[in-house]
Order: sequence, then C-alpha cells, then structure tokens
Amino acid sequence: MPETRFAETPTRILLTATPDVCEKFCLLTGGGFRIQARLGCSVRELLCGQLGVEAEYLDSRIQTIFLNGQVVDDPAAALVPPGSTIALSAAMPGVAGAMLRKRSRYAPMRSRLTYASPAPAPGPEIAGDVVLQFFNLLQRELGPRFLQRGILIPGRALRGLLARRWDSFRAGIVAAEVSGEPVAPNALLDMDWMNREVLLTVRASPLDKQASPA
Repeated sequence: MPETRFAETPTRILLTATPDVCEKFCLLTGGGFRIQARLGCSVRELLCGQLGVEAEYLDSRIQTIFLNGQVVDDPAAALVPPGSTIALSAAMPGVAGAMLRKRSRYAPMRSRLTYASPAPAPGPEIAGDVVLQFFNLLQRELGPRFLQRGILIPGRALRGLLARRWDSFRAGIVAAEVSGEPVAPNALLDMDWMNREVLLTVRASPLDKQASPA
C-alpha cells in the first residue's frame, strides 16, 4: 500500500452486495488497508486482543507473518510500532514458503530477514495507524469481517478494481451510499476518488442470505 497520507476526511462508501461480490472486494486486502489501533503492543495482542482474530486461527492458519518486512516467528514477542505494515499469509508452497513460516526449521537460512526484538524496553501503548495486508486464502477468510467493519484504502485502489471488473461487480451490488447519501451503483464509476482516501464498508445483502434455490 502506498505510504501517501491524505489530509482530508475519508469519503465514506457503504455497499450492500451479494456474497459472491462481497468476496471479490476482499481482493483489496492484498494491496493493504489502514486501521487505527492501540500500538506498541505485540502482534498477537493486536490481532487477537483488538481485532478479534481467534487465537487458534492465528496459531494454526496464519503461517507467515511479516512485520515491516521482517519474518515474525513469535507473534507474542514482536512489537508493533505506529506506522507499521503487517502482512499475513496462510501456508505458501515450496521451499521458500516453508522457510518463511513461523518457527520454521529453515529459519537459520533467513536470519537476516527474521524479526529481532528491540533492545530498548517497550514504551506505553499509544493510538496510531497500522497497515494490514492479507494474502492467498486469508483474503477470503479474514477479508469479509474487516470489510464489514470498514477499511481505509486509497480511492485509486477501489476505482481500479471496479473499473477492471465492473460487469461482475455491478451484477451483485444491491445498494450503494456515498457519505451517507444513496447513489445508483452505476454512479460509482463516475466519481473521482483518485486523490482521496476511502472508508469502504461492504455488507452482504440480507435478502440474498435468506433466499432459497428456486
């Protein structure tokens, strides 16, 4: 995710869509999205204590963690300073994937990439920003819950995704609101968010959930 910071208040976009289209929006989590949290804590505390990721999921499903480009073996020991980027992945194939996994037996081969605890004692937790990125299966598994809460992304990322796949997106967008005002879904492509940040919330259509096969 680009490090550009936007001075203006984010444009709030609320979309209601069919579950299959909600899943397509999860692709945005691969490019990174910004959240606000209490930082200075551990990766485990951030993910499980603040963001609601189950401890079992972190331990068994999330196999690779990067904190500011460094591989994390122990999420409870890795401290998250403000402005950090955390990338999460399920198991990746091949030797490279095995080497990057938490507590991998190949960890000595990537010692230069491995996170090392800072020498100074950690300071108090403070409010700040962190960028999260989800890769491979985690996009589909974690993405929906974060989209339901709302994620902060560059407007150009949303505009680019919609423009590339508009036919498939349009078929499943049930309703749209921009800054609290209802808009026609087709109007989304005409709006200029290129130099703005967007607070995107995507929710599954309740009608679609209740529908049964004909």
